[in-house]
Amino acid sequence: MFREFFCSPSWKVTGVAWVGMVVVVGYAFFLAHVKAQLNEFYARFYDLLQKGGDNPETGSGDFHPHPSLHAYRHEVQKELWNFAFIVAPLVSASPAAKYIRSAWAFTWRIALMQAYLIAWDTKQEPIEGASQRLHEDSQRFATALEGCLITVLDALFTLIVFTPILVGLSKEISPPFAMGVFDDSWLWGMAFTCSLVGLAGAIPFGKKLVNLEVANQRVEALLRKD
Repeated sequence: MFREFFCSPSWKVTGVAWVGMVVVVGYAFFLAHVKAQLNEFYARFYDLLQKGGDNPETGSGDFHPHPSLHAYRHEVQKELWNFAFIVAPLVSASPAAKYIRSAWAFTWRIALMQAYLIAWDTKQEPIEGASQRLHEDSQRFATALEGCLITVLDALFTLIVFTPILVGLSKEISPPFAMGVFDDSWLWGMAFTCSLVGLAGAIPFGKKLVNLEVANQRVEALLRKD
């Protein structure tokens, strides 16, 4: 399924395959970078709101009123402009990336359908017509692959981008128990371990679900034929 697209005899199809892969991976990294910027913005913005809500009459000696309401409003406006500059690229990048990703998956479907037609055994009695099987198989494959690829890339790049933040928090927060050399990065280790546990749990169940899905498709095809 990968050879027909990424190593296609047609240089145009191969070029679309690799360029599309670069776009998909690049957008996933860009999205993770935006998440990190938003995380920093929320920290600054809510700290600023807390500062604006301080009142010297509350009796708390740790808080002090902001020296100037005008200056405070200026800081809030500045942070809101920062937020606009952070999310503005998403307004155009997200629809463009989704369009390219959909066109990329559709081109992959066409490459698979052409390979299926060449390998189709006309001597064996089919369960149903070739057009039905080609459409459903390639469509399900493209949809599943796109969702899986997006999820994996998003999780991977999010973990990479947030690694410095998690390591910094690990040094400020004590671990629940002694971890030796991992005391200074225990939050990152916990996030990575939970990801591996979830992936390891999904693999054995996912393999069985594939066989169940194929069997279900055969039953549906026989029903349509009858």
